[in-house]
Amino acid sequence: MSGTPTGPRVRCLTIGSSDSGGGAGIQGDLKAFARAGVYGASALVGVTAQNTTGVTATASIDTGMVGHQLRAVLEDIGTDAVKIGTTWSAELVWLLVDRLVWLDEVPVVLDPVMISAAGSALGGEEDAVTAVREGLLPLTWVATPNLAEARRLTLLEEESDPRKLAEAIVELGARAAIITDAFPTGAGDLLFDGERHHEITGPRRVSGCDHGAGCAHSALLTAFLAQGMPLTRAARTAHAAVSLAIERGAADVGAGRHPVELHPVGPTAEGPPW
Repeated sequence: MSGTPTGPRVRCLTIGSSDSGGGAGIQGDLKAFARAGVYGASALVGVTAQNTTGVTATASIDTGMVGHQLRAVLEDIGTDAVKIGTTWSAELVWLLVDRLVWLDEVPVVLDPVMISAAGSALGGEEDAVTAVREGLLPLTWVATPNLAEARRLTLLEEESDPRKLAEAIVELGARAAIITDAFPTGAGDLLFDGERHHEITGPRRVSGCDHGAGCAHSALLTAFLAQGMPLTRAARTAHAAVSLAIERGAADVGAGRHPVELHPVGPTAEGPPW
């Protein structure tokens, strides 16, 4: 398969927070976009001081400045798909709703990051979660929460069945839901496309290199949908790519949870025929 794009350049926009360690967040998303062969733009909503051992400080970006970034990107560059990560506040969420509601048939992937891998709160305040539930989910093509985030979004705090959680997210307005790391054994996601459930499973990779895995997964999913890949194939391709990125992670970077190391993947990349 040729690594040279044959059609118009595909563009993706990520809305999220900076990871100063470069493994996750905006930095991880932009690397994933590049690996998938799409052009990446960004709107920064927060900053974290973090590395592979944890998060030491966080700060949100002024909502007005977020609006300026969105306008600058959308009016000039445009986008073929949008990924949303950390949301920080209800005010920010409603700004995103106001700006994204005008995007006509552009896939929106919502990765509702509420708690960092190191345990720090990133937009998990109740009013922000309510705004995500009421405002963003109805604009979302695919939501990609883990089990804990799915419980928080749906208010089903005691639910352990990923199928019921995925169905509840779709009932709240999302077109589809992927519950990541949905199964207690093995490594796998559960996709509900609005009609059918699809188990996406594989061996659990234990390499110590999983920092940024969730961001990479949702960013790749965004890129593949922007390229026109069907949802089920996009979900399976993203899962397989991230599994490989954990197995072949950057074990020489940092002293804690090392970053994933993505390899070129997707319709415009030379790589394994997922």
